[in-house]
Amino acid sequence: MGAQRSAAGPRPNKCLDHVFSPLCDDQRVAAGLNFLRTKKMQKKIQIGEIVERSKKLEALLKALEAEGRGMHELISSVQDKLEPELNKKLRFIATIRNQAIHEPEFDLDSDFERFCASCEEAEQILKKIVFPKKAARKQKEKITPPPAGFNFLFLLPFIPGLNIIYFFFILLLSVLPSAKYITALILYLLSFAVITEGIIKHDETHIILGAGVFAVLYMYNIVIPPRRFSKFRYVPLLNILIVTANIKTEIYWKLFFIANIFIIMSAASGFFIFIRDQLLTGIVLFAAAYLGGIILFLYSGKKKIKN
Repeated sequence: MGAQRSAAGPRPNKCLDHVFSPLCDDQRVAAGLNFLRTKKMQKKIQIGEIVERSKKLEALLKALEAEGRGMHELISSVQDKLEPELNKKLRFIATIRNQAIHEPEFDLDSDFERFCASCEEAEQILKKIVFPKKAARKQKEKITPPPAGFNFLFLLPFIPGLNIIYFFFILLLSVLPSAKYITALILYLLSFAVITEGIIKHDETHIILGAGVFAVLYMYNIVIPPRRFSKFRYVPLLNILIVTANIKTEIYWKLFFIANIFIIMSAASGFFIFIRDQLLTGIVLFAAAYLGGIILFLYSGKKKIKN
């Protein structure tokens, strides 16, 4: 008997099992329920977006005189007007939409990003088909140069002292494409600051105001097309990475850094000339910024003519 017990190993302590196992089970159940709730909420948001994107495409198909009850029928009714690649995309979109709505067990995560990308591509192509005049006008505007005329702003790089306005203009052009994302990022940081201040000073008004701004920006981040970090679209706080990634993509970094260098050199030249009385250093810096601005202006014009 003793040999059998030693071979089998020490017996588990039933008393300890009785004490600790219910606590572990409760923790597991709570964690499982939280995971299911989060997953369920995320799935509802994804289904909502799938339905909205599908409605846009259905409206465009109906503008092509498509007929039918479902999206597959609409596609079939105008199939002769669609390219094979577009038809394939639309069939994929319709299939995912139907599975997401009618099959509760369907896993959206695997195809959701591909679905969103296909919707954006299909929408752009359909708009060109539905509104050909508008698309042709936009293309013509891109190709046709504006009527020639003298612009007095072209003189700014050549006027000493006023060329700093030209540098600020370049800086503005470099960040303009990402202006909406920069604004969103600034508002994000302000909302954090307001909430933090409200918590420190126990001011409910500041907390509510900051939380309201944060909620609006959270919804905005869900709507904007992400360049990166699309998995964080529905995660509060982490979806700020989408805004920063879009800023990084949209800014013309080369122009941004060149403009900043010239602005700093111009400001430094004024500092050395008027405050430190170091005339030579100030003139050298000013001359470098002045000549650099002219070279940049001429190079940009030459490049534009070649393009």
